Amino acid sequence: MSDRQVKLVLDGQTGQANPVDTEIPQGSPVAPILFTTYLSGIFDKVEAVVPGIWGLSFVDDISWWADATDCKAVAAKLSAAATASIEWAVENGVAFDYGKTEAALFHKKRKAPTATVAVGTNDVPFNKEVTQWLGVWLDAQLTLKEHHSTRMKEGRKAMTRLQ
Repeated sequence: MSDRQVKLVLDGQTGQANPVDTEIPQGSPVAPILFTTYLSGIFDKVEAVVPGIWGLSFVDDISWWADATDCKAVAAKLSAAATASIEWAVENGVAFDYGKTEAALFHKKRKAPTATVAVGTNDVPFNKEVTQWLGVWLDAQLTLKEHHSTRMKEGRKAMTRLQ
């Protein structure tokens, strides 16, 4: 973490590189504020470019939500949102960790979805089991059975430790 430089990108114009003399410590209370400020423009951009897409964010987790009548239409909207997000990132000097990308489809059908979401050069399939978001385990039908089971196991372990 030495010999670092920072460039300011404003309205697509990149400023000159300047050395960074300090860092923000992990867990600093200012980190979420700076992160939110830094990424705030992505939501307006993507929501304007892709009709029917909404952004959800919590600190450094960004999610795109789309509503449609079939999984291919949802996948198409999410793919367009991913493309717009990547374009915004390139324009603003942001790098996303594509390895952490997940796609979840919430539906009433028992059959697993076959569509995938294009994220850059990767095709991300919809999760077949459950996905965890902000500490909640979400299954495709939103029954929360897995979340309940997981939390009950953790509660039983805590009770055993207390005994």
